[in-house]
Amino acid sequence: IRARVTAAKADLRTVGIAMETYFLDFDMYPPDHDPSTLTVGENGLFYLTSPLQYLTELPEDLFNTGSSGLNDAGDEVRWYEMGSTGVPWVIAQIAKPNVNAYAMYSTGPDGNEDFSDNDNWPLGTSPPCPNGMGYLTYSPTNGTKSVGDILQLGGEVTAGWYCVDRWKEVMGRDPRRR
Repeated sequence: IRARVTAAKADLRTVGIAMETYFLDFDMYPPDHDPSTLTVGENGLFYLTSPLQYLTELPEDLFNTGSSGLNDAGDEVRWYEMGSTGVPWVIAQIAKPNVNAYAMYSTGPDGNEDFSDNDNWPLGTSPPCPNGMGYLTYSPTNGTKSVGDILQLGGEVTAGWYCVDRWKEVMGRDPRRR
């Protein structure tokens, strides 16, 4: 398990570097990425592989079992999930986001997603703690197979309103104002 945790952290750092390079080119991050749906606006990590190649391929999440229930167990592609303030290119022609941030994560050794409302992260609108928008961070000190996600955050992560580890409230500048 420790080797897979190390590999997941390395993969997330690599994709994080690609995200930051993308941001330098486009002044925003790619939109959300949800490997269980991959609908328009939910396939943002593909922006890193084409038409400009920031990554040659997307790494697979070693802890994602590919069993969201949408397809037969094991049929889903097991990429990392990502919540972002980025928007698809068509929308970006009209308006770019006021806050630029992303949260990319692996489910971690427990195999459960511990990131609530990632599609709206970090722009929470109701009191986030203890059960609102936010995430639970994996820590091996709680046991090798403990709960929590392995995360890579980037951009204006202190903007918005969300909860970390079910107790720490992050409340930054109001993202609706520039």
